[in-house]
Amino acid sequence: MSAMLAITCRQRKIGSNMALTSVKTSELGSRREIIIVDDDQFFCKLLQYQLKSQGFNVSYFTSATLMFERLKVQAPPDLFILDYSLGSSEPNGLDLCRKVKSYFQRPVVMLTGNDRVETLVSCLSAGADQYIIKPCDIRELVARIESSLRSQQFTIEDRAVEAITRLVVDENIQLDWEEESLVHNDGRQVPVTQKEIALLELFLKEGSRSIERSKAFIAIYGYEMDPMNRSIDLLVSRLRKKLQELDNTYRIKTLRGHGYAMFRKKTESNQVSHLLK
Repeated sequence: MSAMLAITCRQRKIGSNMALTSVKTSELGSRREIIIVDDDQFFCKLLQYQLKSQGFNVSYFTSATLMFERLKVQAPPDLFILDYSLGSSEPNGLDLCRKVKSYFQRPVVMLTGNDRVETLVSCLSAGADQYIIKPCDIRELVARIESSLRSQQFTIEDRAVEAITRLVVDENIQLDWEEESLVHNDGRQVPVTQKEIALLELFLKEGSRSIERSKAFIAIYGYEMDPMNRSIDLLVSRLRKKLQELDNTYRIKTLRGHGYAMFRKKTESNQVSHLLK
């Protein structure tokens, strides 16, 4: 990863086009809190210094694990800056973005070293608000941060991560991010991987709509799928089995020409008919 911020920057904005007019942080109210997660410590220190000079309070972490340990005892920041590639650490940049959006509902700016369409799609699917290519001009990064902060409407109270580590799947099952498991109200648990969590979140986001196989692959893995790659099929199979361990009414159907769809058995016939119309 690049360890410097250059004079020029190529970037893509996820969402509507908006003017890049920098605003002093005083116009946004009190000093805003930002957390940076990047496994390049030198880059983190440099970015921290430059953002502090712009009036932000900035902390950085070189792994997702270190960040979540800190957030167990302190309130979340106003915005996160996450590196797309976090080396061999788990979760990776995309998985971490999903976690942050699920936990905190805060803006996320993704930093990456490439401008492939697949990367943009995967960041969008993970919930990122901004997508900026390194190396970048600090003035432009600040403008994008301020745009995100102005448009963000916080809908949850500031609180430590321990209070919001679960995502409701249905009336009986919750996803525990911290324990990486599906938890039934009766106490049963099934472990799940980061990729299985990402797939489940895609299904929950789409509701009764089907998910195209290639789009699901890009959203989860961050690159274009080889036609012979069966990773997504194996992932669907594993998630289907684990859901049915807790509730045998769950179905994940392979719909020829449409992709996949997840629903409960009691509504299966109606939903399949709707999807295939």
